[in-house]
Amino acid sequence: MVELTMIVLRQQLPLLPAYVAPRTPTEQKLAEIWRQALGMDHVGITDRYEDLGGNSLLAAGIFSEIEKSFAIKIPMAALVDAPTVEHLAQKIDQLIQRSRG
Repeated sequence: MVELTMIVLRQQLPLLPAYVAPRTPTEQKLAEIWRQALGMDHVGITDRYEDLGGNSLLAAGIFSEIEKSFAIKIPMAALVDAPTVEHLAQKIDQLIQRSRG
């Protein structure tokens, strides 16, 4: 019975994408912010915030840290359109570029 239960539970586990390491300085800093906020060993650039257990309470702290680290304002709603480190880093880089001119 235990063996059957383990098989069923394994089949119910979501398939997580393979770890993809940060490539750019923005991705590296953002992955570190997420890693610390979520209490994880590592966060890859294709990991989705929600899949990692992220919630709105944690997002508030993450976006506060983003503002401090990158000296930009970005709304928390950006997670809807950019739910991964890779996509959010692209948005951050775009905002930085626009602010410079």
